[in-house]
Amino acid sequence: MIFARYMLREFIKLYVSICFGFLIIYCVIDFLEKNTRYFPKYNASAAVVFEYYLVQMPKMFIDMSPFGVMFSGILTAWIFSRSGEIAVLRAAGQPVRRVCAPLLSAGFIISLLCLFIGEYVVPSALLQMQRIEKVKIEKSELSKLFLESQWVSTPDSILHFQKLNQIEHSLVQPEYVVFRSPNNIEKIVHGKRAVFDGKLGTWKLTEATVSRFSESGELAQIEKVDSYATTVVSQPPKLLRDGISSDLVSFRELRQVLREGTSTGGAASVRETDLFQKLSAPFANLLFAFFAFPFALRRERQADTYIGIVASLIIAAVFWGSSAAMRAVAVNGLLPSYVAAWGPTLLFLVLGIVVMLRVDRRS
Repeated sequence: MIFARYMLREFIKLYVSICFGFLIIYCVIDFLEKNTRYFPKYNASAAVVFEYYLVQMPKMFIDMSPFGVMFSGILTAWIFSRSGEIAVLRAAGQPVRRVCAPLLSAGFIISLLCLFIGEYVVPSALLQMQRIEKVKIEKSELSKLFLESQWVSTPDSILHFQKLNQIEHSLVQPEYVVFRSPNNIEKIVHGKRAVFDGKLGTWKLTEATVSRFSESGELAQIEKVDSYATTVVSQPPKLLRDGISSDLVSFRELRQVLREGTSTGGAASVRETDLFQKLSAPFANLLFAFFAFPFALRRERQADTYIGIVASLIIAAVFWGSSAAMRAVAVNGLLPSYVAAWGPTLLFLVLGIVVMLRVDRRS
């Protein structure tokens, strides 16, 4: 137990240092590239540039975390192997899986942390990054930041709109149609814009004109109102088309989009694959923790360590490459989305377990 806490503490210190280093390197490289043309072009202030990179940190952390787990796990296992502590435990009959259990536990906890950040932090952070980029840096007006869409529906109504303002979370020139029956319109509401009412949990049209129809289909009444609440509960940015990244929405929001059929512009297979990858991608942290196992018994030859690091990088590249390839196949409808999302993770996880068991048998 004491050894586990000691190993875990060393792993966490290395993990934090490596992730912080990755983030700094990314920011420096990206800043040097953008500072040659982009930032000077719009005369962006230092405070705005700092905020621009700060809101990117959650997404960058999730993307870089698996490699942080891998490298910190490799270095932790190598340090303890070089000091002979792992050899003592192995001589006492401890299996490799128990020796490296702290690394696996840390990988699992980090996976859950990345899952939480991706669900509750990343979408709002990326939207804020868009606001900073378009408004604070490029000095664009919010009213011009449109992402086109078409409609969303409920069992008895349709909300049609010309454009979606992704930054302001508003709809331009919305038209709300309510049906008595599939072939009988009860009312049509035209509005100047629509905003999402957080208290009601629905979209609300402003400066609206309500046209009511009789059961025979004749126009019965026209009324102008300041606002009109609909029954459409799809929150921004749930109104998705091909041009809107799935990173801008949480797992819950994306699942509701697919359930309600409100993703009107792209193939459903693309969104379904993104949905399952939101769950599977964070567990790459746990998977990469297994890559440290080959180092648990190596301490005599330093060359073995270098070879192992290269091998781990190759395995990581193969994993990400296979994930991208299977996603492309699933998008074309040739493979179920859940298989494309979870297949590489489970396959490499099984491979890691097999390698661990073989190490135990040979020693």
